Amino acid sequence: MKTVMLGLLLVSGIAVSAQKTEEMKTLWDVKLSHDFDVTGVDENYGIIHGSNDKSFSVLNDADGSVKWSRKFSDIYENIKKVDLQIPMYESKAIFLFDKKLGKDQMVVVDMETGKMLWNTGKYQGITHPDEVVYVPEMNAYAIVTNDALTMVKARTGEELWSTKTMNTPVGKYIYDDQENMITMVNMPRNFLGAVVKGFKNQIIKINAKNGDVVWEQTYRGLIEKKVISRDPVVKFVLADGNKLMLQLSGLQVYDYQTGKPLWSATYDVSFEEFARVKTPGRVVAKGVYGAVADPLFDGEFVYILDFKSKSSQYLKKYEANSGKLVWTSPEIKDARAIPGLYKIDDVILLQVGGTVEVQGITVQTTSGPNGTTTTTYRSINYQNVRPYNVQAFNAADGRQVWESERFKKGITNMFPNGKDLIVCSGKALYKLDYKTGAEQYEVQLADDDISLAEKIINPADLGEDVNKENVIVVGSKGVSAHNMKTGAAVWANRTKAGDFNGIYGTTAFYQKENDDQFAIDVNSGKATYYNARKNAKAEYSSDGKYIYAFEKKTISKLSAK
Repeated sequence: MKTVMLGLLLVSGIAVSAQKTEEMKTLWDVKLSHDFDVTGVDENYGIIHGSNDKSFSVLNDADGSVKWSRKFSDIYENIKKVDLQIPMYESKAIFLFDKKLGKDQMVVVDMETGKMLWNTGKYQGITHPDEVVYVPEMNAYAIVTNDALTMVKARTGEELWSTKTMNTPVGKYIYDDQENMITMVNMPRNFLGAVVKGFKNQIIKINAKNGDVVWEQTYRGLIEKKVISRDPVVKFVLADGNKLMLQLSGLQVYDYQTGKPLWSATYDVSFEEFARVKTPGRVVAKGVYGAVADPLFDGEFVYILDFKSKSSQYLKKYEANSGKLVWTSPEIKDARAIPGLYKIDDVILLQVGGTVEVQGITVQTTSGPNGTTTTTYRSINYQNVRPYNVQAFNAADGRQVWESERFKKGITNMFPNGKDLIVCSGKALYKLDYKTGAEQYEVQLADDDISLAEKIINPADLGEDVNKENVIVVGSKGVSAHNMKTGAAVWANRTKAGDFNGIYGTTAFYQKENDDQFAIDVNSGKATYYNARKNAKAEYSSDGKYIYAFEKKTISKLSAK
């Protein structure tokens, strides 16, 4: 896990039936000499850390022993209070920034020893983690300031090269070790800044040895990162050795050697009106994700959804190499979101409407006898967008094959399972014949006692240890599993309204308003819980076996199984 959690509070509550749960076993807990508001876990290197603006501590994952704990002033005498910390797990280092109005100090610390590797006052004005990117292929950092992008050696800070051609954060990059080239696509520091100050969309190919710019090109759209998880909402790949493909509100294709645009099929539609952030207080950031399915590649062809406007959409088939339009479907009328696009044999399947992901941050200020308190809430939830239906088109000519009337009143999402289509309406689970749309089964979810289903999860998208025969149903009040072949219920675990935090390994995690944690094994339905303190933070191991809890000055490792 490589996320840094800053005051994570997820809304609503959850309580699993006591007969079905066991308390999580504490493997170790350690009390530090200082509190912390920045925390992180990296399982690859067995590191857990907690820090505040003056001190930093690192623990061993195996037994919780303290590897090192220091005040920043003991690491480097010229920094007293740190305004920005950027743990860089892959390079085993921590970036510390002491902001001093034009005299910023950057200090890079070895994460395993706590000793300073190097420091500099050269790079001024860095305010966000996106402005430092580790490039493992070069064992170097790309540091972005308002003036330039500079590549420096990771362990020494020695400058390799600098270019003023790019001075905004790196959204994605492709490293070509055969040609020793690095191709980068930029992103704005923030959306507001891009609008107010103007933003130059750039793709640049750079000689990784000396920093010479081979070519520069513009692209359409704005790359963003998800509000909370910080995943880039973009895909950037080198295909067939000679084509750069940028998936961003459609598809843009460029010649790798020259940067020349070859063809594109893009749209420019905002889905922000779908974002209903449920946490209290003033909304400071929000985003809607998954409202339009990614382009679907199928050999020499690619299928792309074309959003002409919020009320006019089409499915189009292109030749992937030339960009030649093969066909355009009939208009998909009144669709506001099309989050699902799949192909089974010669049939293209569309999900119209249904679940989209909403991430939001709100700030609430309250006054009391002890003064004013400001609380930051971060929430990830799933919301449904109308209207709903499922449509199928012939892959050869784009004519509509069938449209299901069953899902006019509701749909969460769908996915193919072999030659079957698994669909959830929110109240029932269905298996459809992909050729005709005929129902092979309909299973009501009322007996699961998990209230309205919010989404279904394809086991093929989960870890190798997850039972691939069962679909996972995430409800607003619980989670269940059904056999995809027959629809039969396998297990169900009821909760009260709670936030689903995702599936790690074979474990589904939930968090309630008072920050208690619940873990449900997706193969057996067996649940465990952790009675956390209010405002505790938690991170999960990637295999789902452990929870790391951060409470005041104490860090604990618990077994979720």
